[in-house]
Amino acid sequence: MTAKFNKALEGLVPYKAGPPMAEIRGRYGLDRVVELGANECADGPFPEVIEALTASLTGLNRYPSGGCEELRASLSDRLGVESGAMMFGNGSCDLLMLLGEAVLGPGVHMVYADPSFVVYETIALARQAEFDAVPLRDHRHDLDAMKRAVREDTRLLIVCEPNNPSGTCVGAAALRDLMETVPPETLVVFDEAYTEYVSRPDLEDTVPWLRDYENLVILRTFSKIYGLAGLRIGYGVAHPSVIDAIDKVRQPYNVSTLAQVAALEALRHPERVAERRDHVAGERVRIGELLTALGRPWVPSEANFMLVGVEGLPSAAAEVPNALLERGVLVRSGWGIGYPGWVRATVGTSEENDLFLGALSDLAGEEGPT
Repeated sequence: MTAKFNKALEGLVPYKAGPPMAEIRGRYGLDRVVELGANECADGPFPEVIEALTASLTGLNRYPSGGCEELRASLSDRLGVESGAMMFGNGSCDLLMLLGEAVLGPGVHMVYADPSFVVYETIALARQAEFDAVPLRDHRHDLDAMKRAVREDTRLLIVCEPNNPSGTCVGAAALRDLMETVPPETLVVFDEAYTEYVSRPDLEDTVPWLRDYENLVILRTFSKIYGLAGLRIGYGVAHPSVIDAIDKVRQPYNVSTLAQVAALEALRHPERVAERRDHVAGERVRIGELLTALGRPWVPSEANFMLVGVEGLPSAAAEVPNALLERGVLVRSGWGIGYPGWVRATVGTSEENDLFLGALSDLAGEEGPT
């Protein structure tokens, strides 16, 4: 092959999702696999969303709304922002990539936490930007260290709140202090993909902060609590100048018709969102208590997943994810997300969570939850 590729690709590796479920079931001779590895919502789309999607199928010969006009109007009204302060993408990950394209390049700098969402490093490497991956402190963003890492040429700083993979939050007061400290020429991104799961009492909606900070970008998604991961739709709120920059680099019609229909209908059912939040919050408490009883370390989470320590089991820690899979439970290995010695498990249905805890108990040679 004689083609010459972008030099930036030399530092990148493709994102690798897990094998198809049919392949996993066949490999291990399983009738069922409990899927707790991708932070997905255990419940599907709301019933009303499925009805709306079905009614929209006949119009798929036409291109989708290029500006997501109906969804834009609904969200801007709900959030109390002007319609020109909103952007939409093929998941919030799409918007992260577009932000990198719009502001990064050789000779500029980016700051993010480590471990955090794996795409952040990809954004920097793909644009040949310098970066500082600031280690977490006690599983949380070390915002003081991140502030110290900001340079004159820092163009992007990302805070994942709650953080993936640790599930932790730093809270509104610390974030406000960060915004007061970071220079205005540095875009600060709050990646709030899991914000709807947060149940801590000091949760504060950050969207009104845009009135105070023109360099703030807030990203959210319909993939998680709304159960629309398969449709890929996310949105961002930012100063109109940021939106204009993103519009210059995004592809036309970057959000499908079905994704727009589903998101618009999902917004009409906040009571269902509250039910899912309450379920996950209750299960986080229950799972934590049972993990403590098993002698397993775990990290208190505000998201729909939990980090669980797997050192000290009869199986070598690196083999635990595969040993759980042999028992029909798929989790995310910590070795691939910056957390060796841990696994990340999605908070699923009560039954799914019991199956995970039972498999973990089996590995430890103890009784599972009753």
